[in-house]
Amino acid sequence: MYIIIGNIGSDAGYWVLDDTGLHHVGGWGTDSLLEVRAGLEVLKASVHLKSPGLADAVAELVTKAIGPELAKHVGGERTVIIT
Repeated sequence: MYIIIGNIGSDAGYWVLDDTGLHHVGGWGTDSLLEVRAGLEVLKASVHLKSPGLADAVAELVTKAIGPELAKHVGGERTVIIT
């Protein structure tokens, strides 16, 4: 289990407490941060789409685009985020 303390969507980074202790994780570059935030906004807006399959298609595309960047910064099956 990981406990993450701080603002994940920040260029300052955050702290992770795991089995090996407390570790600082560097922040995101501003370009990556802007891209991920924009992708999450698109994903959030897609829940209002009524056309069959359209929201799923948008979600799949956005996940492919920003998923790898998110995975580099937030990982683990059991993750607790404290902001």
